[in-house]
Amino acid sequence: MSFQKFAEKVRQFENPITIKTKNKNNMKMISLYDYLGRAAGPDLGKQVASAAARAGVKHEMREVNHRGWNGPIMLYPRAFLDLYFKNGLNESTTGKQLLKG
Repeated sequence: MSFQKFAEKVRQFENPITIKTKNKNNMKMISLYDYLGRAAGPDLGKQVASAAARAGVKHEMREVNHRGWNGPIMLYPRAFLDLYFKNGLNESTTGKQLLKG
């Protein structure tokens, strides 16, 4: 799937009706750790951030302070992560499977 088609699918989830509501954050924002069930690591984090930027996906940041990680983490719409990981856009040069199961 090309990034243009991917971006179009992602934008379908960001329709103007959601923006007009008082709670403009109707989309479930989730971290890579929560989505994958494990730490994503810096390389995968950069790949996802780059894909989100190219697709025009809005993201949020949250500060985390616990023994495993201290600092900012990126949050993405669950719909974007579903498309990214389940439609083959996650294939790296190593060919590693990124999702468990």
